[in-house]
Amino acid sequence: EVKQFSKLTMGWCINCHKTTEVDMKNNDYYKNIHDQLSKKYGIEKVTVAQMGGQECGKCHY
Repeated sequence: EVKQFSKLTMGWCINCHKTTEVDMKNNDYYKNIHDQLSKKYGIEKVTVAQMGGQECGKCHY
């Protein structure tokens, strides 16, 4: 059985993208982008938002 815990509003999505870290260690697909973003932001952990996950066109197309 699946239950909906939160309303699926834009705010809910954006807040999740701001805090959710992308698993770079177990996904070679993201290695290059991780290297670029690590240099740009001076960090090791990268969130969905930092990878462009707040661009409206990612979901609304």
